[in-house]
Amino acid sequence: MNPNPPASRENKFLPQWLRYGLAVGLFAIVLLLLLSRDSISKTQRIVVLATWSSNGEQMVTFRLEPPNSEVSWAELVPVSDDGTVPPPTLRTPWGDIVPASLGTAKNSTIRYDALPFPGASIGGRPVACTPGSYTVAYTPTASANRLGAGLALEARGPADWVRRCRKCWLQKSFGLLRFKTHQDPVYVTSTPITNVIAAVPNPN
Repeated sequence: MNPNPPASRENKFLPQWLRYGLAVGLFAIVLLLLLSRDSISKTQRIVVLATWSSNGEQMVTFRLEPPNSEVSWAELVPVSDDGTVPPPTLRTPWGDIVPASLGTAKNSTIRYDALPFPGASIGGRPVACTPGSYTVAYTPTASANRLGAGLALEARGPADWVRRCRKCWLQKSFGLLRFKTHQDPVYVTSTPITNVIAAVPNPN
């Protein structure tokens, strides 16, 4: 009789729990690698598609690159602003970054007439949907200007859900869980836009 019993399968091969652990670990590594692609620096820019005038206003249609960017805020800026010097910003109570002077600079206001997602409204005013592009309107006061905007890439994975939960808690609304969140915006400006009709300055 052989005093040494044959080795069991558990001794010859990895235990089942260890195999499962390795599989889960490998899956986690692959997932992190995929998510890390979003953190790679990407060129973000405004691509002006069309400009025209209507009822004394300048109309501009533009799209964003990359396509998974979103306009966090936008305003008119002088032609001399090439986007290399971001404006001073502040963080809102719900975590978004906006310029400290947003909406306060003279003649900086623009109106959104079309957005790339359906069912949008601004201040109770329904806004048209044009997939892939934005359309804004403004009253020009100079022969040319640029659009300055904060462009934010979509947040992905755990970062997205942490932001969603934080916004729900701060604004006391579970409905915000439905909406994707975005990373902190990067300041960019468009190419110079020639205004078809510039407002005539008041001589007085």
